[in-house]
Amino acid sequence: MDVYTFDDFARAEVPPAQWVAWAREALLLKEDTILAPKISLKPSGIEHCFYNTMPCIIPAVNRAGVKLVTRYPGRRPSVQAELLLHDLASGEPLALMDATYVTTVRTGAVAALTIDLLAKGDYASVGIMGLGNTATATLLSLLAIVDRPLTVNLLRYKDHAERFPARFAAYANVHFEVADDPEALVRRSDVVVSCVTAADEDFVHDDEAFAPGILVVPVHTRGFMACDLTFDRVFCDDRGHLHGFGNYAAFEPKLTELAEVVTGAKPGRASEEERILAYNIGIALQDVYFATKFLERLEPSRAPITLLAEENPYWL
Repeated sequence: MDVYTFDDFARAEVPPAQWVAWAREALLLKEDTILAPKISLKPSGIEHCFYNTMPCIIPAVNRAGVKLVTRYPGRRPSVQAELLLHDLASGEPLALMDATYVTTVRTGAVAALTIDLLAKGDYASVGIMGLGNTATATLLSLLAIVDRPLTVNLLRYKDHAERFPARFAAYANVHFEVADDPEALVRRSDVVVSCVTAADEDFVHDDEAFAPGILVVPVHTRGFMACDLTFDRVFCDDRGHLHGFGNYAAFEPKLTELAEVVTGAKPGRASEEERILAYNIGIALQDVYFATKFLERLEPSRAPITLLAEENPYWL
């Protein structure tokens, strides 16, 4: 078993367009994937902290894996992850991987793919809340597959809205504007992407702020519960992961999985007037598939770790 660090993934220099391609490819395999809903443990006494365990088996690529992702608000980055990848046929552990990089780029890629599939045809403005690495990955992914002029509205928070555009200085088709509050951002955006990792209430309380045709993508599923009840359609990456949502029974009849849109089994947007909410909560299928594709490009950081010596099976 080899070990791969965050730096190993960064050095691979996989372009964002490839991230989006992998996100689409993974969804094409979903029907034949063994995917359990994530197990989320929230320790008492540490606000907004979690330990999420995410297993998955993908027979089509001969891989099985499990990711552990944690969140500590005071840590930088607050969300970090590790992944254990196995050869499915032999059961051999292939790699212990940092999965922080993988989680970030696949999350951004899935958000960009969602916009590509579900935004109205003439969308010209994208609002982004929570301007960290996930937001950066989302916009990098989107700009890799879209060449139209875009106005990107940023929610003001500390100095983030002033700092974020510098990363995209080389992109001539992007114009940045800053909104002082979430409602202002929503009102001026055709697509809203929230990368805020914690929220105790909805960001916007006036349903009329969400114009006809809007697409809302709450990457971490926070802050838009009222939209569950008022929007025309709801999409997700996996139904099983949403059963615990408070409004699930209400929006389940209008729920479609993104994989069903990618495969053509079900339609995506039906009209330019539909208001759509997309809950891509994050599934291990994407993580294990991305890890599999990255593994083809990586060199191990250090000597392989031998778990069991074949010459001495009685090792204890």
